[in-house]
Amino acid sequence: MHKLGVITTLLGLILSIAGLVVGFWKMLNGSENAEIWISLVPLGFVGLFLGVTMTQLSNKQ
Repeated sequence: MHKLGVITTLLGLILSIAGLVVGFWKMLNGSENAEIWISLVPLGFVGLFLGVTMTQLSNKQ
């Protein structure tokens, strides 16, 4: 469970950072699909919080 929590935390962090960077880059360049990238940020935060919670609640043996 601890390992899954660490993986989920990293994936959530990557989703949040990629969504912010690529989304704002595409928005500044006037691209139509910038909102798709920006919408990845809340999903990344959910993954980040879920991973941290799973990591903290697991028994480190």
